[in-house]
Amino acid sequence: MGCTVVSLCIAIMAAAQEAPAVGGRSGGMGGSIPGGAGRGGNGMVSMTPPENVNRIKLYERTPDVVAGTGNELNPMEPTLDLYVPDSIKATRAGVLICPGGGYSMLTVPGEGATIAEFFKSHNIAAFVLRYRHGPQYHYPTTLMDAQRALRLIRANAEKYNVDPEKVGVFGGSAGGHLAAILATLYNNKLLPGAPYVPDAIDGLSARPAFALLLYPVIDLTDDAVTHRGSRTNLTQDKPELYEPLSPWKHVTRDTPPAFIVHGTNDFLVPVKNSLLYYEACLKARVPVEMHLEDIAQHGFGMGANLNDETVKEWPEQALRFIMRHGWISAK
Repeated sequence: MGCTVVSLCIAIMAAAQEAPAVGGRSGGMGGSIPGGAGRGGNGMVSMTPPENVNRIKLYERTPDVVAGTGNELNPMEPTLDLYVPDSIKATRAGVLICPGGGYSMLTVPGEGATIAEFFKSHNIAAFVLRYRHGPQYHYPTTLMDAQRALRLIRANAEKYNVDPEKVGVFGGSAGGHLAAILATLYNNKLLPGAPYVPDAIDGLSARPAFALLLYPVIDLTDDAVTHRGSRTNLTQDKPELYEPLSPWKHVTRDTPPAFIVHGTNDFLVPVKNSLLYYEACLKARVPVEMHLEDIAQHGFGMGANLNDETVKEWPEQALRFIMRHGWISAK
């Protein structure tokens, strides 16, 4: 217990070393973990679970659990927080939300509950995934959790007032990487090994209808482009995984449409990441929309801490993207 708390405090302190944004611009390169003060409009990451939100486990018996004490930012077992609108108002669309945190913590609520509440307020069901990550968990466990989460939502579509064909994925930073590999590697037949017994949920499609990517980590192959902390925590620095887990290298005509937002001078995750995914979508003729914001800030979430109305428009632009492709009806 003591070691877990000390490690978590060190991670938060390192994250908080990032230079704060002033007028939407960063004062410097800052720390190595995408998170911390101001991240996602948090003021700071929160160790407190959201109030009055139903939380469910992904598995009846979670496979491959590592011994340790979990907490709000570092779950030992994956869960989903449910933000489900009233059935009368529901648009029948849904979004699986993957918070960031460099695959070493979860930046909640700014890239979790805050985003979920926005979608729910527009009658889109939202599901915040508390996925397993480093230092205890790595690939493939992290991707298996995301695949299972999307399948679980589909399995309970009627209960959650969603159309199983209208469930997309959102992710910020490392969560954007997780969303992007889910969107490109959904046919990957990852399942836990024995003694786990696959169930009916595991047979459902893990392909999201769309991907909303906020300053995502996209490339793991180039040291000048990737976020090295995310890469290390996910792959344990195994070079043989860098290309297989670089989403832009696996975009095909069947990849779901993408909506991307990134700061042009992002000081932690270079904008080249989003440019690579955008160009790959264009080449494969996948519908894609990208908004590049003239800021250096990383982890701005919904822009609550920025004096920049342009940045704050991206959630509404994402709604219009979802509407334009027919997953929700025009207002």
